[in-house]
Amino acid sequence: MFYNHQLRTSLQEWRNRFLKSDFDTFNNKLKFLFDKIKGEPIINNLLADLSSNFPFPKETIKKIIDDRNYEFEFKSEEESAAFNFQHIIYILEEVKDPRYSFNMGVKETLEHIKDNMVTPLFEYLHDQLDEISYVLYIIEKYKLKTEWFTGKELINRYKQIKSNFENLLEDDLRLFLFEQGIDYPFSTPKSTSGRADIVSLIDTKDPLVLEIKIYDSEKGYRKDRIISGFAQIVKYSNDYHKNTGYLVVFNLDATEIIITGAETDKHWPNRYLFNGKTYYIIFINLNNDVSASKIGKLKIENISFEELTSEVK
Repeated sequence: MFYNHQLRTSLQEWRNRFLKSDFDTFNNKLKFLFDKIKGEPIINNLLADLSSNFPFPKETIKKIIDDRNYEFEFKSEEESAAFNFQHIIYILEEVKDPRYSFNMGVKETLEHIKDNMVTPLFEYLHDQLDEISYVLYIIEKYKLKTEWFTGKELINRYKQIKSNFENLLEDDLRLFLFEQGIDYPFSTPKSTSGRADIVSLIDTKDPLVLEIKIYDSEKGYRKDRIISGFAQIVKYSNDYHKNTGYLVVFNLDATEIIITGAETDKHWPNRYLFNGKTYYIIFINLNNDVSASKIGKLKIENISFEELTSEVK
């Protein structure tokens, strides 16, 4: 839980360690710092997107390094962050000794890299994590509210209807999102791939493109629903040109659903990188009407990552 908060704390700690580096430790600490951030999937994804959206040729970077009077005007904070990241990677990969990477004194070089490159980049990453975590926090809050307090009532309503089961659950989640300040979560504009269940904040840096599926073996809703839901959310994210998608699965069985064979960061919620984008799968367990002591042996539903992505075209 609150993985992004933990990651922001880690970023701050890693940066602070680097900022304390001196002449003797500077090169190693700069390398260790960027090994750390490239080892975090969500950060690596942000940086990959930056580099893809704002690529800087090595010739441009070298020109700036060689000519301290060369000025480059950035059009946005994103472009500036992209340049700082690619600039630092160039220094690490192409310059024999980063302490002498600029046409200036050693002390000036160390201060320039710390103050004008690393610090602004990390500030940008902090801001991005703040925005990403807002939607995740709201969905997590809904998960806990439903599992702890309102699940029984929702199940009773679910059992009383004979069709449109997902609509009932959509409406419940939409209402909660609206109450939490998500504007117009009931809008499902048509895209080239159909209509996502919930679309909101689409013009912001923290968009919500969300699909809802049910796991209910009594109705024949099993892992095939999750697989098709993942394919849909990939398509919708591509249609809206967004790098993040959400799949919410309401699990009505006493079954533990496990996705295997995927590289994850082992934090809640389950996040999966696919074709350079991040997808979150949130399981909301509505099977708590039976006590743990009476459930017996817990069933396991394994879905391989290969199966999960099998319907993505």
